[in-house]
Amino acid sequence: MTFHSRALYQQIQDLVERFTFEYSNDRYDEQFLQIMHSWGSSSKAGMYSEMARAIGVTPRDWNYARAAYGMDNAFQGVCQELLAVVRAGSPEPVFDAVLIDEAQDLPPEFFQLVYLLTRDPKRIVWGYDELQKLSESAMPGTDELFGTGPSGESLVSLAQQDKQPRRDIVLPVCYRNTPWALATAHALGIGVYRDGDLLQHFDAPELWGEIGYNTVHGSLALGSAVTLERAESSSPAYFRELLTPDDAVIMKRFHDQAAQDIWVAQQIKKNLAEDELEHDDILIVLPDVYRAKSRAPRLMQTLLQHGIPSHLVGVGTSVDEVFKRESVALAHIYRAKGNEAPMVYVVDAQYANSDHQAVTRRNTLFTAITRSRAWVRVVGWGDRMDAISREIDTVREKNFRLGFTIPSREKLDQLRHLHRDRSDDDRAAVQKATDGLQAFLEAYETDQIDLYDLPPAMRTRLVMKLKEDVPRDDD
Repeated sequence: MTFHSRALYQQIQDLVERFTFEYSNDRYDEQFLQIMHSWGSSSKAGMYSEMARAIGVTPRDWNYARAAYGMDNAFQGVCQELLAVVRAGSPEPVFDAVLIDEAQDLPPEFFQLVYLLTRDPKRIVWGYDELQKLSESAMPGTDELFGTGPSGESLVSLAQQDKQPRRDIVLPVCYRNTPWALATAHALGIGVYRDGDLLQHFDAPELWGEIGYNTVHGSLALGSAVTLERAESSSPAYFRELLTPDDAVIMKRFHDQAAQDIWVAQQIKKNLAEDELEHDDILIVLPDVYRAKSRAPRLMQTLLQHGIPSHLVGVGTSVDEVFKRESVALAHIYRAKGNEAPMVYVVDAQYANSDHQAVTRRNTLFTAITRSRAWVRVVGWGDRMDAISREIDTVREKNFRLGFTIPSREKLDQLRHLHRDRSDDDRAAVQKATDGLQAFLEAYETDQIDLYDLPPAMRTRLVMKLKEDVPRDDD
């Protein structure tokens, strides 16, 4: 069994143990069932490292992969290298069966390695979140994942065969999230009730039905207006029997960060003292990955002042362990992803209200909210939280229905171009260009330089590009 985020080790081991105790009254045998990260580390075996060693290749480490392929393509790059070696030889298979969780996080080259190194009849099962990215279906087809044979034939097919078990299964019931949290997360992630257009949408509108929504008004077609609501059949009955929407999803806006943190600490103290929750039932999600290390200590200090021990996952603790007894977990979104808890606090939610990397930030908020198995508290501070507050209030006022116009094909293309994700290298290039342009404008506006001080060829290119790209007021 494998997965891409090391932060999933604890949860998956716990779920497997609970499953085997339920059905065999015993712990799983590690000789026959191995739970491994997709890559591996110097201290812990992973699928990639085990496959490399099995064919006599020294596994590549993170430092090499990042230098050779960049952060965004590091794992794909080392899998490509290993795949070339495997295809050049005829190595013996390594695995009897493989289960891949969170499969949308893994590159096709990894799937092809697994296919080639799994014994016939290729017992490979992969599970994935269909809408991990709200702008597109998460998984490519089986030909892209596993490759094709010498004559172009599919190596893996999900086509239904007579008298055979189903091969492609969409799980119809969402047991992880309440219907109210899920509708709120989708509304914020897509931008249903934001000022202006949607931020993103997937190509196939019919996916709304597949992920548990009923069409109340309109139709699921590109360019059509539609109103959606969670189907009762898509959630277990106990959510509506035991919870109310007013308690399942709570939003709070504060003047400043300190006030927010004090409220969170007070609420968690109440959770522990009165609500019968344990420390490891609670997860605090920090949306901003890059500032998590500097941000967390302030919140942890406030928690400690209220008598609540806490820890930042991966700092002073193992990356493989998210939850600890007698300590509340704080995690940035990459550590939280794939994990879940009964009570989730999404702090600093104003982070999602930005024109910079707008889609990425909204996806972060979507992922954070959907870590909740029962209750979620979305809190933020300052003026930037106002828009998020309004959107959540509107979702509630609409009784958790989503009403919007599905973008046309042309509009989808525009949205994708406008809000496209950028690699770290791309973002650095944009920042460098922005800084240079800012310096030029300041010098131009203060008469330090004139447009005619630019080389003629550069001046001509600049003027032509501005004429081409800057929209007119009547566009």
